[in-house]
Amino acid sequence: MLTQYVAARITLLLPFIIEGTRADEGGHWGYGDNNGYNWPKLCVVGLRQSPIDIRVHDVNYVLLDRMEFVHYDHIGPANISNNGHTIEADGFETWGEKQPYIQGGGLKYRYRLVRVHFHWAQYDHFGSEHKIGGLHYPAELHLVHVRHDLTLSEAVRKIDGIAVVGVFLMIEDNGSSTAAFSSVIENIIFPVRGFRTQPLLPKHTEAFYRYEGSLTTPECYEAVIWTLLAEPITINGTQAHNATLPPLHELALVMRGDIGDMAAKEQH
Repeated sequence: MLTQYVAARITLLLPFIIEGTRADEGGHWGYGDNNGYNWPKLCVVGLRQSPIDIRVHDVNYVLLDRMEFVHYDHIGPANISNNGHTIEADGFETWGEKQPYIQGGGLKYRYRLVRVHFHWAQYDHFGSEHKIGGLHYPAELHLVHVRHDLTLSEAVRKIDGIAVVGVFLMIEDNGSSTAAFSSVIENIIFPVRGFRTQPLLPKHTEAFYRYEGSLTTPECYEAVIWTLLAEPITINGTQAHNATLPPLHELALVMRGDIGDMAAKEQH
């Protein structure tokens, strides 16, 4: 069984727990040729840095209760932005009692949704941050949640302060389109009335990989419980390639209000 120094514990729900090999093992991880641009200097120090490469032979299967995605079917306003680096949505705290949250599935706390963003690259076989068996998916969606009893600045300093649900995206020319992704691939920042997070999830969420890791942008806080859903969602090729942004692997990904930046601002 691998230790946390090499990987992290992961759970595949039908469940299971995995320990995977770090994606940067044998070399420093980053967008492009091992850079992002100087992220390797910032993000390789630590015992549980993300992303990782999940290898099937390193997976331990554990039976867990079902993870609940509460209020994910609620429709509410959100801020959707295309900042030239990524597409993201936030503003869920304005939903009040209907703010989406997750619980169960081995989590000890409830985690409220604060942000949704996407990762992809110029080439489909390099798009996702995490790898499965050494291979990337064309894209990866992150649903970022903060522990219900913590502020963001407090959460980044707790080993279980943040819970990110990762959803892999597959591209098929004749595949079923995902309405929520279509709405996200729009233009500049604008308010949306009628955003719903449920369509961003696959039909089956029972099976997933679970491990303890970090944020993938500086300051790379080791505060994240990662849940990577085993079943991807499918978009068609037109949707994916209409996301007219510079390829992320050529950019140092500086997201508007990055989680690390948000935490820093919250302290001042």
